Amino acid sequence: MFSLRIPAGVLIAALLLVLPAAAAPAQAPSAWTAAERHAALATLRNGGELLDSPDASVSDAVLESALLRFAGAELGQRLQPSSVEPFWALEPARIDVPESLAAARQAGRLAAWLAGLSPPFAGYRDLLSLRCRYRLIADAGGWAALPPGAAPKAGERSPDAAALRTRLAIEGYKPATRDATLFDAGLQRALGEFQASHGLPDTGRLDGPTRAALDVPVETRLMTIEANLERWRWLPHDLPSTRLELDVAGAEVRLLADSAPVLEMKAIVGDPRHRTPMFVSRLTAVVFDPPWNVPKAIADQEILPKAARDPGYLARNDFTFIDGRLVQRPGPKNSLGSVKFDLPSPFGVYLHDTPARTLFARRVRTLSHGCMRLEKPQALAAWLLRPQGWSSAEVTAAMGAGRTQTVALQRSLPLFVLYWTAAVDAEGHGIFRSDPYGWDGALNAALSRAAAVRSARAERVPATECAAPRG
Repeated sequence: MFSLRIPAGVLIAALLLVLPAAAAPAQAPSAWTAAERHAALATLRNGGELLDSPDASVSDAVLESALLRFAGAELGQRLQPSSVEPFWALEPARIDVPESLAAARQAGRLAAWLAGLSPPFAGYRDLLSLRCRYRLIADAGGWAALPPGAAPKAGERSPDAAALRTRLAIEGYKPATRDATLFDAGLQRALGEFQASHGLPDTGRLDGPTRAALDVPVETRLMTIEANLERWRWLPHDLPSTRLELDVAGAEVRLLADSAPVLEMKAIVGDPRHRTPMFVSRLTAVVFDPPWNVPKAIADQEILPKAARDPGYLARNDFTFIDGRLVQRPGPKNSLGSVKFDLPSPFGVYLHDTPARTLFARRVRTLSHGCMRLEKPQALAAWLLRPQGWSSAEVTAAMGAGRTQTVALQRSLPLFVLYWTAAVDAEGHGIFRSDPYGWDGALNAALSRAAAVRSARAERVPATECAAPRG
């Protein structure tokens, strides 16, 4: 057997080169300075984080732990949205929060780092204030359900009118009156304001849906607020100032140019079985008189069974087969209407017109297979193509030309498809909408399962930290 003898000194030297160097003793984190402690404690207090000890006796370790928990929550790091629900394709940037905090302290930028944690949006700050106020209401015992029985009518005096007046006042709807038991015009107006804020017809009458909205417990409203605050945290802090926003829960669309709204309209969105996802994309082209390439599932489950029962159905509705695929030709019966807007999407959904214009008059507009139908597609097309030299008349002509024409946008428009069930109006009242997909409950359940969810004590906000109600 062949053997190689290596001098011991050479072998030791070689091993020193190959083996990793022993890890140096970990450097203990530097003590927090008085200025750092003051900034961190102020941030925690303003964010509603309460510590078990007075500020002066809070250890550095406890302070840092609380700050990391708060920062992780504000930065949207408690969960990955798409891991909870594949249709939640809003992904906040993943951040190593401890490393980010350490780097900020090392660079002497702790104050700036703290200031940049929370979403920098008025809508988010308004919801924080609303959450604070509703927590105070909850701490005071919430509100009682209205008395059952016949609703008071305009001009009547009734103890039920007094109960309604008290209930509305708890949420800031305070009509002036000399007779609390009188269902007067002021009480009607206040009830109408409540109805409008809750997506109900503002009739000023205490009907069944209005009574049901009034009887929703404050704790349920708080859960709705929490879910919407979390969705704000998923958005990039540097939202483009010119963008198209579509709110699925409210079935509404808003176009902003340089942060100012320039076009608003209703939308029709997916029904609960065909949900419209939350995602970010860009409008890349306007397609006039588009054909509809029918998705296989819709063809197999809906259209072809109708055709089997009614042999003339396909011809009457301009359907044909092209290369074995069902296609609806452009025209007045086309389900996409006269114009659609192309956008990259892993979900295969897009924005488009519809021939069923009467559906926009409905209060509940969760009616589609997931795509988003627009009330004013012509106005959007005109705005998008104006910088490319198109007039409104040319857009109108193209929508009725009867031939497909695709116009690529020289400058694509950012699109944010969001899901808002709570907001705050100009008077500071809470705006609450229905949760058509049950996503608020799913999100709150996921947050409850997450390890970084704040404890019940940490969630409490002292009354002195609450912003005064507006209006």
